[in-house]
Amino acid sequence: MKVLLFGDYATNGHSVLGYYQRGFEALGHEVQFFPMSSDGSDKKLANPGKDSKGAYPFLLARRAKKRIYNLTSPLRAGPLVSKAISMINDFQPNIALTSQGGKSIAWPSAFLEALNEKNVPIFNYCTDFVPEDDKAFLASISLYTGIFTYNRNFVPVWYWYGAKQVNYIPFASDSMLHVPKRSDLDHFSYYHSPISYLGSWKPPSSLWPTLLIPYGLKIWGNQWYKLPVNHELRTTWQGEGKGMHEEFALICAASDIVFNVVQTSSGQGHSMKTFEIPACRGFALTNRTEEQLEFFPEDEACVYFSTAEELIDKTEFYLKNKKTREKIVEKAYQIAMKHRYSDRARDMVCIFKEFV
Repeated sequence: MKVLLFGDYATNGHSVLGYYQRGFEALGHEVQFFPMSSDGSDKKLANPGKDSKGAYPFLLARRAKKRIYNLTSPLRAGPLVSKAISMINDFQPNIALTSQGGKSIAWPSAFLEALNEKNVPIFNYCTDFVPEDDKAFLASISLYTGIFTYNRNFVPVWYWYGAKQVNYIPFASDSMLHVPKRSDLDHFSYYHSPISYLGSWKPPSSLWPTLLIPYGLKIWGNQWYKLPVNHELRTTWQGEGKGMHEEFALICAASDIVFNVVQTSSGQGHSMKTFEIPACRGFALTNRTEEQLEFFPEDEACVYFSTAEELIDKTEFYLKNKKTREKIVEKAYQIAMKHRYSDRARDMVCIFKEFV
């Protein structure tokens, strides 16, 4: 099968589309990626690291650059669509797949219409909550053959917004990026901590981690400079751009506990890290949700909490019980190996065959 992937460009395939590209290729399918945008605005700006003084100008510059990029998108749409159509004619794909989160701009309708005219089924794997405030994206839903959602509870919502077909496809882990690693002596002290949290800052994000500060917490991820200058979590943050991509597996290997939180917008769902942490042989401590419990049985393959008291009690217990952690890590790893993106790609192909 010839699979066309189109969407935001990401260096070295560090994106959901990059994961799926490797997944489809592992199954023997021919894949071609067409970048719809590649401005890399966040990466081209010098980030402020942990310096709060540089954070505000950095944030303003990034917002300005992103706004300029979005405002000028219509000017680039024509040449972009022409180039894409030429590529479609050359490649002759059987299926087209994109991936958009809740804050992504809608792809040019002319491009989607061109695929429809070529009778190429188009699917969108939405990796975020339903973007209710993105009118352009919602208006384009009817141009997609189907929507994939990572959250089972979002299925009826997508139908309500006019999706023709909706399928639940959970997240997974990438066979290249999410693998067990042993931190060598030079790196171990840098990445090591009793408990680590990997994730970007969001308004509710600081609530749970604050409880873990007394236990040697290190925070890895972006945008934590948005915290107030005197916030106690600032001392645990390792800096902008730290803990991403290849560093993720190293941090999981060097941490006694890897803390995870499924955001409230996902309800009783799961997150990408639900599978990524155990695939790296990390010990996961996460909030209790129905979907996570379906994949990883409680106290056998994952440790869960629902209250502040339970979080503290389990943090203290498992920090003192290495052998118990190791048993749980091994069980979780065996489960995670059944949830690679090649497995998800196989599920997608079964759905694609209905339309090819």
